[in-house]
Amino acid sequence: MVWKTARAWVPTVAFVLATGAILNVAFSIAPIYVAIGFSGWAFIGHLVTIDDDLPGGWSNPDGRQPVPFVELLVKGLLFLAMCLAALSPSVRNWGT
Repeated sequence: MVWKTARAWVPTVAFVLATGAILNVAFSIAPIYVAIGFSGWAFIGHLVTIDDDLPGGWSNPDGRQPVPFVELLVKGLLFLAMCLAALSPSVRNWGT
């Protein structure tokens, strides 16, 4: 079970890290801004499509699956943490 979960996340994590490294080297973008972009994308994308997960929605037509509010909360807290971390000058300047 753990291996199946890890196999699902490894390509995504590798893509995010590679994108961050490329943006940092090519355009001198601090890694915190890449983290804010990806975490914001995940949170806002989940928020926009939450209606699909509600009973009767595209992903839950029969209403048997619970609505993933915990995942939404975790993504929102991660996005908030990244935004708050960017307020620190040492974090903003790291990697540039």
